[in-house]
Amino acid sequence: MKRALAAALVTVLAGSAYATPPASGTSGTAATATAPHAAATATATDASSDPLAAYFAQLEAMKLIDTSSGTIETLRNELQIAENMLRDGAFANAAVALYGIVKSPRYDALTEFVEYQNAEYDLGVALARSGSYGAALDALDAVLKRGPAAPYWGPAHRRAVDIAIETRDYAGVLARLESQKSGDPIPPAAAGERAYLRGRAAYEAGDFPAAEGQLVTISKKSRLYSSAVYLRGVIRARKGELKESAEAMCEIAGTPDADKVTFVVDERYFTIKDLARLGLGRIAHEAGEYDDAYYHYFQIPDDSQYLPDALFEAAWSMYQKRELDTARDLVKEFLKNFPTNPLWPEASLLAGYIELADCKFDDSQKNYDSLVARLQPIADELDKARKDPARRKDLFKTALTRYRDEKATGEVVGKTAARSPDDEILALLRLDPRFVRTSDAIVGVHQLAGMSANVIETWEGLAKRVADTKVGAVSADPSAAQQAKVDATATVEDFRRLADAVLDQQAQIARAKRDGTMPADEADAELARLDSLHKKTVDAIAKAQASADAAAAQVSDSAAPSLRPLLAADLADAARLQRAAAALGDKLDKAGDVLAQQAVEALYLDVRHVLDKAKLGKVDAVIGQKRKLDIQVSDLAQGRFPEELVGKLWNASLIGDDEEYWPFQGEYWADEYEGYR
Repeated sequence: MKRALAAALVTVLAGSAYATPPASGTSGTAATATAPHAAATATATDASSDPLAAYFAQLEAMKLIDTSSGTIETLRNELQIAENMLRDGAFANAAVALYGIVKSPRYDALTEFVEYQNAEYDLGVALARSGSYGAALDALDAVLKRGPAAPYWGPAHRRAVDIAIETRDYAGVLARLESQKSGDPIPPAAAGERAYLRGRAAYEAGDFPAAEGQLVTISKKSRLYSSAVYLRGVIRARKGELKESAEAMCEIAGTPDADKVTFVVDERYFTIKDLARLGLGRIAHEAGEYDDAYYHYFQIPDDSQYLPDALFEAAWSMYQKRELDTARDLVKEFLKNFPTNPLWPEASLLAGYIELADCKFDDSQKNYDSLVARLQPIADELDKARKDPARRKDLFKTALTRYRDEKATGEVVGKTAARSPDDEILALLRLDPRFVRTSDAIVGVHQLAGMSANVIETWEGLAKRVADTKVGAVSADPSAAQQAKVDATATVEDFRRLADAVLDQQAQIARAKRDGTMPADEADAELARLDSLHKKTVDAIAKAQASADAAAAQVSDSAAPSLRPLLAADLADAARLQRAAAALGDKLDKAGDVLAQQAVEALYLDVRHVLDKAKLGKVDAVIGQKRKLDIQVSDLAQGRFPEELVGKLWNASLIGDDEEYWPFQGEYWADEYEGYR
């Protein structure tokens, strides 16, 4: 990502910066007077460690950049353009524009201006929003090096911590933050954020005492205080200290939402508060305090994403307490409002347990029959997905699309009825965060592979444009070497598209064979032919890539002598990344399939477990019904009428053998009914 942005930036500057007229008679003239000296300093200190600084230094030496053209007005204008792109969601374009500010020697004399520091911070934001977290941290380092007194130090520190939480690289980002030694003490809020990262790193490593030791140091004024308190509660629960865990959860759940002095309220707060209430309910349930559990579960608001969990768990608490009518109502509400929530099989099983405990054996049996009828096709489809990689890949591709849509819209899962076994599986499937991150990485790698050819062409275009040894001149006509490289790269891309098309065709044939729309023998023969074609295509890609690499070497050799080493290195890196992207994509695909296989196996076992319980419950219902009849027969044999038969026998005793009883079907008037009562 960063390589592509750098290529775009340097190419733009090579073609346009030299044409920018020097500023004269403006308020920025005095500010730019020291720019040449600053540029020389940057060349000496930054070029060795920053590739972009090295390019800018060479472009300045070739007089392709006029350092006197940078003024405070141009800085503000370019910053406004970049921030507009950032606001509109064009994060990559915004990053290119911001690189043009913070890396350009045109603004070396303006580095202490707040606008320049704003651009440094915005660059980190743009890179983070585009998914280039490593480059974002590099950009934020420049802000953090200025020390806590700098105006954008606090926001940059918060952004870096957010990246750590997003990527779960707590220890790595913490090490970067602590390596910035400014000599000034950091603010309490930043100290709390670092303590939280230390606590999370220790928690992930299983060192609970060290984690809690860090979390208790976080101030109430920290934006991560509520998160720290919740994590402390989780740690205590995992250690079996339920009372202490409940105290931590109560500190969050018992605080009014408007109490901004106690908590810094941000987007995390309300989610954590719902989790704390859910945790309190689970702790009370575990302790057998079912009324308390019921109370905590019903503190979760109707618009919470955890409402289905609260309803289901509250029903279990009431069932455990033998408040069967309440438990029945809660399960009914759950199944009505969240018919495809991942908990619906367990809820349906609970509904059968409730009827069984209430001696309503017929209703219990009907519940179990309905559950088995709905769940058995799901188990059959999951069994097929366990054994068929193509089916599994299609299933998880759809699941990821649904997951991202739900994350973007914020809608609660389970409010629409499923239409097919595949829909039911997608509703039951809970994606592992590791699988989601792996899938995101796969998407990123494929995007990188798609961008690689354009990046290479961009670097080659730059090499050609500065190939003229005349200082300050650029060329726009493609050379023969460059044209040869373009043709070779196009050939590589054509073969890659062919390979992708072959794989897609194989997937379609495998699906047709699986669905029975194509005879198995014909499908096997076609799959074998396509497999041979794919192997030939892979070999052709390797040969075409070798030709493209040779042409790239000729292009870099034609560049200006001062830029030739830089361009040659970057062309080699771009070509290497292009080759590595495909290999990495294959590895990530395999890793993703392993995680998908584990998820399918786990879900299959869960579904089979519920099915087995439902079948056993049906047996219990039949046995209960038989036992109930045995008791009634025994009571009748001893001259005792079962309570449920007394009313029926009383009515039957009032009519003769030749009479028929017809119940009243009219309307009772109010006065008559009240008089009767």
